[in-house]
Amino acid sequence: MSDPNVSSPTPTVTSTVTSTVTSTVTGLERFDLLDLQPTGNATSFRLPVTRQLSTPFGFLYGGSGIAASAEASERVSDRPLQWITTQFLGSPGPGDVVDIEVHVAVEGRVTTQTQVSGSVDGRLVFTSLCAHNVRPAGDEASFADMPTVPPPADCPEFAMPFDVAHDGSFFDHLERRMARGVVAGDAIGRPQTPPIGIWARLTAHPTGSAATQGFIADMGPLVVCATLGIAPGGTSLDNTIRVVDPRPSEWVLLEMTPDGFHRSVGHSTVRIWSEDGRLLGIAQQSAIIRTSHHDAQA
Repeated sequence: MSDPNVSSPTPTVTSTVTSTVTSTVTGLERFDLLDLQPTGNATSFRLPVTRQLSTPFGFLYGGSGIAASAEASERVSDRPLQWITTQFLGSPGPGDVVDIEVHVAVEGRVTTQTQVSGSVDGRLVFTSLCAHNVRPAGDEASFADMPTVPPPADCPEFAMPFDVAHDGSFFDHLERRMARGVVAGDAIGRPQTPPIGIWARLTAHPTGSAATQGFIADMGPLVVCATLGIAPGGTSLDNTIRVVDPRPSEWVLLEMTPDGFHRSVGHSTVRIWSEDGRLLGIAQQSAIIRTSHHDAQA
């Protein structure tokens, strides 16, 4: 989503998929990879669950659910999203259609708060709470510093974390490079010292809007597992995205830190940095750390 008070050129991104940026009349960007479809009701949408929005194990990627809630809420409120927290209640798969409903709980002069639900055949699969803000920009400040890491071109490619076919899944729409530490198989038996850094970019869209930040930063279980030195795997319970600066960046650095682990649930924080050192957003996630669902869905 574009800040109407800041003039910033959109980065040039080489596209390998047919996903584009489409602006509404208010300037809010749409994340077309979602293919979020309107209905006859202005507060209702349809999200066809496709392979490209799903994990290699055949269920909707959490980042896709967050992104869909964020964009639906922006379309209804006609205001840029500042904060979203999403709770995951089910695991729809390719072929399912998620019916998304947006309820405007409060609409003020400059702030709107909404409640979003996603259901398949009447069964809830995720819910979100959202806050939107149209106060003027120009008062930006960040109280943390971006870690010093090599640029993306000098970092090794991200190794696929699972021994399963991933062609066509959401993995194909992300390019990732390891900037600091290791994850997945490289970290098994080698507990990592956080933070872990991953450069990431969407193959056909810059990252900045709430939807794109939610899509790209849903990776908390990776850093929890790497810090424990165990095989990667997690089922998200929830994820919160706090949008700090929505001005887009082609590459973003994910500064990933585990916060705690108890009763098989891992908590983590991911700071999202632009290439020029701006803090774009913060993702905070809780997930059941496990791999049992991999065999069940493979």
